[in-house]
Amino acid sequence: MVKKVFKAMISLSFMAALVLSLSACGSSSAKEQSSLEKIKSKGTLVVGLMAATPPYEFHYSHNGKNELKGADLELIKRLAKKMDVKYEIKEMDFDGLLPAMQSGKVDMIVNAMSPTPERKKAADFSKIYYKSTNVFVVRKSELSKYKKASALKNATVAVVNSSTQQQVMQKYFPKAKLKLFGKNTDLAMAVANNKVDAMLVDVPTAAMLIKASPSLVQTNLKYNDDSAGAAIAMPKNSTSDLKKLVNSVVTENKSKYEDWVLQQVKYVK
Repeated sequence: MVKKVFKAMISLSFMAALVLSLSACGSSSAKEQSSLEKIKSKGTLVVGLMAATPPYEFHYSHNGKNELKGADLELIKRLAKKMDVKYEIKEMDFDGLLPAMQSGKVDMIVNAMSPTPERKKAADFSKIYYKSTNVFVVRKSELSKYKKASALKNATVAVVNSSTQQQVMQKYFPKAKLKLFGKNTDLAMAVANNKVDAMLVDVPTAAMLIKASPSLVQTNLKYNDDSAGAAIAMPKNSTSDLKKLVNSVVTENKSKYEDWVLQQVKYVK
């Protein structure tokens, strides 16, 4: 009797171990699918962005047709092509992008997002694909006065309040007088109407403002800021194959990105 009970216990233990083993195998095979394989298996790269930051991503209306344009869209197209999948854009407010990726609603974020230390806690980031340069813009009639940075030492310069350009001015031109405004269009009006000597904005913004105000012109005085630049955000702990592919697309297209930015300016209204 004891032997029979013992044999039955061994059989039950063996069956339980077998079930656990098969279960583990099933779960490990499911886990084996990498971040890149998950995207490829569904055939669509789902990207989150906020289409309200021209010329990076914005809506363009022409002849009653509305379409999404921007330099980041060009980058998304190349990511999808490299993966051999279609792409889908999900638009949302900027502060909803990271939560959407964390919950699996989007596969990645391509929105000129800077990889700050705080964001790095919630996402993995690619290499930097774009870092804009800041440029001084002055009245066209006075361009000859601003060939050297020394001409701006004691100038009155317009910048957007709390912007990276304000930090640049405080770092490189501490004696200049700053006029702070809420938006870029106000800067252009201040320069055009002789309220300030110059304004400091990034290159794409300068191109858009000059397009709207032909009396203004860029100088050759350019300065970088201390921000990291723009990178592609991927889910935290993404597998290396996805990171490698994304970084390869960044490397292949980084030199083209500034051209895309300037090309997209013509569509901004």
